[in-house]
Amino acid sequence: MPWFSSPGPSRPATVSVFPRSGKRGSVGAGVLLPGSRVLTAAHVVNLALGRKDKYDAAHPGKKTLLCVRVDGHWQDARVMVWIPVRERTKLHWKGDLAVLELLRCLPPNLVPPPWRPVTEGLPVCAWHPAGRPEFSLARSKVVAVDPEFAFAVVDGSDSGATIQHGYSGGPVWFAEDRAVVGMVVAQLKGDEERAHHPDQVRRRSWFLPTQRVREELAAAGAAHLLDAPHDSEEPDTSSEAFDLANILNRKVDTPKALAKCGREVARKCGLAHPDDRSAPSVEEFARVLLTYPRALAELTHVLFATKPGAVAELLDVGARIPHSTLLTQTERKHLTALLESLPHGITASIPALVLDALPDIDLPAAVLTDEAWLDPDAASGALEALLDQLERSRRAPATEQPSSPLLPALVCFVLHVAAASPDDLATPLVSWCDTVVRRTQGHRAALAERLALAREHAGRLRAPNRNAPRLLVRLRRVDGEGDSCRYTLRMWRRETTSWQRVHSDEGQIRDVTGTAAQIFTAASLLWRTGTLPIVELLLDRADLDLNPHWWKAPGPLNTHRTLGVDFPVVFTCPELVEQGTDAEFLRERKRRLYRGVLVRIDASVGSLDEIYGRFAGEMDAVGAVVGEVDPAFREVVVQYCLAAGMPVVLFGRGEKGWTHAESRLADVPPAALPHEVRRYRRGIWNEPDVHVGRPVLAWSDDNGPLPDDLYLDDPSEELA
Repeated sequence: MPWFSSPGPSRPATVSVFPRSGKRGSVGAGVLLPGSRVLTAAHVVNLALGRKDKYDAAHPGKKTLLCVRVDGHWQDARVMVWIPVRERTKLHWKGDLAVLELLRCLPPNLVPPPWRPVTEGLPVCAWHPAGRPEFSLARSKVVAVDPEFAFAVVDGSDSGATIQHGYSGGPVWFAEDRAVVGMVVAQLKGDEERAHHPDQVRRRSWFLPTQRVREELAAAGAAHLLDAPHDSEEPDTSSEAFDLANILNRKVDTPKALAKCGREVARKCGLAHPDDRSAPSVEEFARVLLTYPRALAELTHVLFATKPGAVAELLDVGARIPHSTLLTQTERKHLTALLESLPHGITASIPALVLDALPDIDLPAAVLTDEAWLDPDAASGALEALLDQLERSRRAPATEQPSSPLLPALVCFVLHVAAASPDDLATPLVSWCDTVVRRTQGHRAALAERLALAREHAGRLRAPNRNAPRLLVRLRRVDGEGDSCRYTLRMWRRETTSWQRVHSDEGQIRDVTGTAAQIFTAASLLWRTGTLPIVELLLDRADLDLNPHWWKAPGPLNTHRTLGVDFPVVFTCPELVEQGTDAEFLRERKRRLYRGVLVRIDASVGSLDEIYGRFAGEMDAVGAVVGEVDPAFREVVVQYCLAAGMPVVLFGRGEKGWTHAESRLADVPPAALPHEVRRYRRGIWNEPDVHVGRPVLAWSDDNGPLPDDLYLDDPSEELA
C-alpha cells in the first residue's frame, strides 16, 4: 500500500486554446487526454487560426502549430485528429472534434480525467478557461440526451456563470464520479417551446456526450485516445529521483522526521496519508516530490530553519525539474492577494514591468496580451498565468554587473512592482520577497541591490513627463507626394523603461489614412493610466516636411480623428542625428532637458554660422525655437539644429500665423512641450486659420537607449 494516496481530482485540468499571434485572450477550452494530448472542438481550432469561417472543414495541416495552456503550462501543439463540422443546422451539428498533440511532456501530476456515459438528470458543471475557477463556474443539469447520442442539452442554474462563448471544447464535469461526461460545443439560440422565456433560452447549451465523442473518434480510428494505457508501475530511474532519495536518506535521517515532513507535504498538496505513526519510504517520497509541482517547495519550508544544508541540495535538484515551482501554496496565495490589491493603473502596466525587470526573459505572447491586462475583470486570470510562468523561470542577476548574485526571476519582477507602487502597498511586497529569498537561501544583499535598481528605474519615470508611455513609429515613404504618399511602418512601444516591438504587417503599404489608423490603434493601447502616450515618428531626412500631425483616421458616425489633436506627436531624424558631429553634445543636452532653456532663432539670423555662435559652449541651451525665417532657409535651419545635437527644435508650418504660436510656446519648459504643442493644436482645431502657423516639434528625451535594431533591421524582415 502506498503511504501517499490521491483522493482523485476535484476538477479536470484547465486547458485553454489561444491564437498563435497572442493578440487576444483564449478562444476556447479543451480536455486533457492521456499521452500529452488535448481534445477540443474543431471550430475552436479554426478560431485560433483566425479563419473567417469557424466551421471551415479544411484540415489545418499537420505542421501548423497552435498555442495551448494546460494548468499554467504553455505548449505548442499540432492537430493529430481532425473531425470537422458536418450536417450543421441552426440548433446543432455533428463532428466538430479535434485532437491536439502537445510537443512537450506535461508534469506527471496532471492526470487526464476518466470519461463516463451521460444520462438525463445529472448535475454537471463547466469552467471558462480564461478565469479563475470561483468566477467562471457554470452549473447546469442535463435535461435531454438525443436518442442517437448526437448531442445532450443542459439547463443552467440561477447561480454562477452560464455556458457561453469561450467554453467550447471544454469538459462537462460530473463531480460525484469525478469524471467527464462530454465536451461543450455551443449555446442554444432558442427553440419554439421556450421562445417566450428568453432568460431560460440563454441558459440552455448543448454538448457532445461521451457516447458521441467515442463514436466520432472511433470512425476516425482514434477511440483509444480517450483511455489511459496500462500502467506498468516501473520505478523512476531518473537522476533526479536518485538524488532526491539520496538527500532524504542523508538529511531526513529518522522515521520521525520523515513522517513529519511527509504529513506536511501531503496536507499542502491535497494528498491522503495513514493516521498511524508510519513514515513513507524515501523512494515514494521522491516520486511525490517529482510529481507534484509544489511538493519540493513545501518540503524546503519544513526544513529551512533546522536543516539549511538539505534545503540547498533540494533546491539544486529542483532546478532540474521543469515543472517544479518556486513557491509554497501559502506564498503563492499571499502574493496573488497582494498583487490583486494594487490599483488598476499599476496592474495594467505589469507587462511593461515584467520587461523592465527581466528584459531577456522568453514568455509566451499570450501571457502579456494587452486586452487581458486592460480589462479589470480579466486581469486576475492574466495575473495567474503570468505567475505560473515566472515561477518556473530561471534566475536573474540582481543588477547588470557581471558578478551580481542571482535571484529568482519572480522575485525580481515583484521588486519592480513594489518600486512602482505607493509605500503602503510596496512594503508588504518587499517583505514577501524577503521571506521567499530567506527560504530559498538567496543573497539578502542581492535583494537590496535589485530593489535599489528597481527604485532607480521608477525614479526616472517620476520626473515630469518621463512617465508618459511612448510609441515609436519608423515611417518609410514608398511613393507619392504630400497627402498622396504611401508608407510602410514599424512600431515599438515603451510603457516604463523597456521597449517592445508592436506586432503588425510591416511589409504592407498603406496610404495616409491607413497609416494614421494603425498608429491610432497602437497608441490607444498605451493609454492605460490616463496619461497620453507620446507618438514619436522616425523620419528620413527627405521627409521632414511631412505634416503627419494633421493626418486623419476614421472616427465614429462618419467623423474623423486627427493624430496630433488626439496625441502629442513629435519626430526625430536618425539620419541627421547619426551623421551629425555633435553626438556628445546631444547626450549632454538630453541630460539637461528638464532644466535647460530654448534659444530663439528669428529672421535676423542669415547663416548657419550665426546659429552656431548662439549654441557654442552653451550646454544649457537644449533646443531652438525657429521663428518666422524664410521658409526655404527654415528647412536648412531645422536640419542643422538636429545634426548639431539639439534635442528640441520647435518650428511652424506655413508662411503665416507662426507668431501667435511662437509667443504661446517659446517660454514653455522644454520637457513640457510635447503636451503643450498638442494642446495648442487642439485649441486651434476649429479656428478659421487652422491651415497656417501650425507648430511642429522635433523632440527626444533621455529616457535611456533605444533598442539596437531600431534603425538597422529591414522593415521587410519577419518579426523577431
